[in-house]
Amino acid sequence: MLVKKVFLLSLLLGIASTTANANAAELPPFGYPAFDTVNIHANSNNKDYELYIQLPQSYPDTKTTYPLIIVNDSRFGFPITNGAMALMGGNVVKEAIVVGISYAKGEDRTISRTRDYTPTYSPDEPNGHSSAARKASGHAKEYVEFLADQVIPLLQKTYRVDGSNKIFVGHSFGGLLGSYILVNRPDLFDHYIIGSPSLWYDDKVIFKMEEAYAKNHKTLKAHAMIYVDDNDGSVNDRKMADDVLAFEKILRSRNYSGLKLKVEVIKGEGHHSVFPGLLSKGLMAAIPLKK
Repeated sequence: MLVKKVFLLSLLLGIASTTANANAAELPPFGYPAFDTVNIHANSNNKDYELYIQLPQSYPDTKTTYPLIIVNDSRFGFPITNGAMALMGGNVVKEAIVVGISYAKGEDRTISRTRDYTPTYSPDEPNGHSSAARKASGHAKEYVEFLADQVIPLLQKTYRVDGSNKIFVGHSFGGLLGSYILVNRPDLFDHYIIGSPSLWYDDKVIFKMEEAYAKNHKTLKAHAMIYVDDNDGSVNDRKMADDVLAFEKILRSRNYSGLKLKVEVIKGEGHHSVFPGLLSKGLMAAIPLKK
């Protein structure tokens, strides 16, 4: 009799364990959702990168196309954007394909991001990263060619991407990169979520680039959302916010055809705390869920 009770108890525990494992497989208590990783060699700068591709939950069950969100500084940008979309996608914004781009493989991240995200060579930049990083600066043009000629075409070929709904997300030096694309190749993306951009870089060279663009263009077709914190201690308190407001004033003065511009100084945030909030604001502005 005792043997039968022990056997029955073992059987019940085995069933419970199997059920728990099955439930855990369906919905783990924590952890990162599965995503695709694609290795890619950039022809424009001869560097190797990884693309991290998170498909929306509904992707396998549909034949529709989805907005494409490309995030730089993927060390923090990719997981934060994925987390935001897991909560917001299908509820307050459209579901979207989220793609993070790694720093160049085998390189220090500060060297990689300084080279790839800055538009001009500025080896003595006082607010840059290390001396080695500053000496690598000024190759945003090649990096943007990589995005335009390889990354976006690959994603459009491989996944169901809505080609009219491409979103750039960048913060700090990534925001500088977004500003550079905006005033040089604005048609590369449809929406720009630009966070606390380093417009101070190289004596505010982005302002000069915008002026050069304005001399030959009356149209700047893009939806640009520029957000900045109001208490950035790393560059003399409100300096970054003041630069953003000056940039806004210039952009509005041009009366560019096709430009939809939103600029906001987010109160009570610093440079290293503002990204999650501005990302949420930007996504709701870029891809709101149609009721």
